[in-house]
Amino acid sequence: MKLRNIVNARTSLCEFREKTDFGAHLAYWIVKFLTKTQSEYDFYTFEVKKIFDKYARQKEDDALFIPADKISEFNAEVNELEETDVEDPGIRFSLSELASELKLSMKQMSSLLEFIDEDK
Repeated sequence: MKLRNIVNARTSLCEFREKTDFGAHLAYWIVKFLTKTQSEYDFYTFEVKKIFDKYARQKEDDALFIPADKISEFNAEVNELEETDVEDPGIRFSLSELASELKLSMKQMSSLLEFIDEDK
């Protein structure tokens, strides 16, 4: 499984952290997914910061930016990182449970596709 898939799924699921009106079963699996994938997410954020630090420059007002002539190199390194193979967390969500308890955007649904079991 690609690191990108875990990071994107976590981003979508984290949007529901403060939601309190869905069932304990789904809440359990979301928390389990977030917990089980924490180390991959920490690795990703640490490595992205290293890449950013490598290319970032400082403006006079102390704001950091990636110079235009370095953006493609920066993006290539981040993309390479996102393509890193990581262990599948083995957690799947029921499509019917997600559909009945959460309102998902198409972007959120797309990020979760690999973690949805239609028959569960």
